Amino acid sequence: MKVNLAGVEMNIHQVNIFNIAAKTLSITKTAKKMRLSQPSVSIQIKDLEDSLNVKLFERINRKISLTDAGRVFYSYSEKLLNLIEEINAVMNQFSSGDVGKLILGTSNTVGIYVLPGFLGEFKEMFPKAEISLTILNRQEALEQCISGELDFAFLQDPPKHPDLQAEFFMKDELVIVCSPKHRWARRDHLTMKMLTSEPESIILREEGSGTRGLIEYVLKRYGIERRVTMEMSSSEGIKRAVEANLGVAVLSRNVIRNEVKNGSLAALDIRDLNTKRDFYVIHNRKRKFLPLMEKFHDFILAKRTSIDGGARS
Repeated sequence: MKVNLAGVEMNIHQVNIFNIAAKTLSITKTAKKMRLSQPSVSIQIKDLEDSLNVKLFERINRKISLTDAGRVFYSYSEKLLNLIEEINAVMNQFSSGDVGKLILGTSNTVGIYVLPGFLGEFKEMFPKAEISLTILNRQEALEQCISGELDFAFLQDPPKHPDLQAEFFMKDELVIVCSPKHRWARRDHLTMKMLTSEPESIILREEGSGTRGLIEYVLKRYGIERRVTMEMSSSEGIKRAVEANLGVAVLSRNVIRNEVKNGSLAALDIRDLNTKRDFYVIHNRKRKFLPLMEKFHDFILAKRTSIDGGARS
């Protein structure tokens, strides 16, 4: 390995030989430690002196001692060799996958209600890893995967772009959500006929939301009156509005799991409508996995079976 400093080219191997010779003040001991011949050690030191254009050692009666320049260079050689050792240690961590940065993009449902627990577990395994998680709409996430800005995206439905590879991650289900005070709360399910005959005020996500698009498609297909009482940009806001009995909503089971458990919301499936949807882990197949990316990829796919509905049914 060679470095060039201010026009002076130095061979790190020669610096290492000099450093040992400066500590031992013995060509014989240096040769033994480096497993070189004594003439080879002398030649390497002479070449280093020539490249620096200074004398590093004085040689008197077969003994060597440091010159003033040699003493100064010894101090710098210690710093240089320690820095190289530190660089190698850090690079070894990168190559082993213990260090690095993961950049993830995902939809609201997976990013807020599914991934954080897994990311915390992964961070415990690899505490030096940096993780960036951004909530994006589908188009933004796909564009950033294609450009290489994202390492992984978690999105509904596999993309058709030739550069992107999708692997099944989890199955999700949309359900009707209402307040425990609502008349539907006493039921265990709904049907499309019930929804048609009993139109109810709906609280929707903002325009552009995938969930909203699905709801509007179903309403139009079955001729159900569209009675939107409120539009909100977050699932948390919708949950609070439904708890206050301002209307009903359609949300993911993963989003309302805690509220159903503590009784602040009621969830009903639609018996004759398939509201299940698949989410995928997506990455750019043209990008070579760095060690940390590979470890995360293996880790997150191994976690699929721990997600309710995570396995295909």
